[in-house]
Amino acid sequence: MALTELVNALRQQVIKQREREGELLNNIAYLAGLETAEAAADIYAAEKHAYSFDGYLYQLEKLKTVLAAGVPSEIALEAVDSCADADAIIKYYRGGTA
Repeated sequence: MALTELVNALRQQVIKQREREGELLNNIAYLAGLETAEAAADIYAAEKHAYSFDGYLYQLEKLKTVLAAGVPSEIALEAVDSCADADAIIKYYRGGTA
């Protein structure tokens, strides 16, 4: 693969990641408001953590899932930052054990 092809492939990957980020943030804003979406983008930003941009997208996806299940945004933002997966957070919130 030529260097130009590699650079173009990387650019396409970045574009797809940014599109996915926008979709997730829009979904979060729809579910819990723009303030929550902005807070999530700030809290989970990859440059603040040891994970990659894909890890950031994973956190946003997890938050979207937790919010869609009815977990209040204040609780969801904090819980998603834990190591628990979305199902465990939802189960715990609903009174089960994680």
